[in-house]
Amino acid sequence: MEVLKKNNLKSFNLYEFLKHQNSHSFNIPFFLADSHTYKNAHVNFPFRTFAYGLGVTYSGEGEVFKIGSTDYRLSTGCLTTIGPGMVCQWMGNYTAEHDTVYFTEELFNGIKTNSFLQSLSFFFHGGNHVIRLTEEQLKKMTSTFNLLKELKEDKKAIPGIVYSLLMLADSFHSFQNGKSKNANTSNKEKITYAFRKLVAAHFPDHKEVSYYAAQLNITPKYLSEILQSELGKSAKAFIDEYVMMEARSLLKQSTLSVQEICYWLGFEDASHFTKSFKKLTNLTPTAYRKL
Repeated sequence: MEVLKKNNLKSFNLYEFLKHQNSHSFNIPFFLADSHTYKNAHVNFPFRTFAYGLGVTYSGEGEVFKIGSTDYRLSTGCLTTIGPGMVCQWMGNYTAEHDTVYFTEELFNGIKTNSFLQSLSFFFHGGNHVIRLTEEQLKKMTSTFNLLKELKEDKKAIPGIVYSLLMLADSFHSFQNGKSKNANTSNKEKITYAFRKLVAAHFPDHKEVSYYAAQLNITPKYLSEILQSELGKSAKAFIDEYVMMEARSLLKQSTLSVQEICYWLGFEDASHFTKSFKKLTNLTPTAYRKL
């Protein structure tokens, strides 16, 4: 982790990049995006987020948005939430009609303590980042986004409207959680969320399934069965994909050398890292960086 503090990890910051691309004011720590925003961005690699993001899709038939190594299919009526420090990637050209607000904690300075953001689990590793809204929920989100678009130049109004979006999202997540009545499914979901949170925290030091199974007090076999059922991949495949998403982000988004990235990701040596990277991408780290 110390390596990151000494290097320019923020050589690419999507939030600032989009604001610059769209001539958006830097005086207000928020940015509104829609289907036109990404057309000229060409962000086709995994990127680490430095802001919070909340979006609603109004069209689409299952475009894949990868967060960590979890694949989410975004279709009409989906609510998507991401927080700082996550590595994400659009797996195609994201052309769906949508509204998305990006913001930083500074948006609420002097109005509300920023700590309330920490209570919103859907912004953090292990949370549920994509849910399908009901027709009524979608109407509420659409109306609030329309108000935000109407008042986007009103510095005093913006924090309150964004806060309203967050509280709506929180209530919709609570509604979905309460609606789940299948105890077995609920327990599997809890294990999946806990596993994802653990991987995000410990992947540089632990890449073996047995470590995570022990933390969750289940067998490695049962953990993989749950992951296969919930996410469509084994625990080992999840861990390996997660590590390589981090690697690809660092190669494209930072100025760290391959050796430094290898060290930060917890590999014994550069040859081991290169072998693992090539196995999943068919490219060496150096070749990938040059793409």
